[in-house]
Amino acid sequence: MRQLFHIAAFWVVVVVAIRAAVCFPHSLLARIFFFQFGPVLIRGEAKANYLLRCARFGGSWFMQAAFMFVVGWVALDWHASLADSLYFLVLWAVTIPVLGGVALLASLWALARSLWVRRFGGARSTQATQPSSTP
Repeated sequence: MRQLFHIAAFWVVVVVAIRAAVCFPHSLLARIFFFQFGPVLIRGEAKANYLLRCARFGGSWFMQAAFMFVVGWVALDWHASLADSLYFLVLWAVTIPVLGGVALLASLWALARSLWVRRFGGARSTQATQPSSTP
């Protein structure tokens, strides 16, 4: 029962902190919560190149998660008593694989979109908006 209280208290703190950040958008808390994380579009950069940079960014996060999973595996080999720790198991067997999977999916999605934009152009490309010169 105590664990449920801790979980509920955690989510109450999270919801209140996010709500406070929304109410005060120029506060330090809001800037930390809503900071754009990842590559930023550079002026004049092609959309396909930007998406390729996003794919590399997601791939690097996936590789970091894979490395941390291997480190957890080695730590579990060295100290088998870590298998009794709920905190370690949640971090190693749930959190790191989920974050790695999300990063891999985001990377593959950005790569696929980059290839699509390169091949077919985007909806905002100059080819799609300019009329054809031949009748």
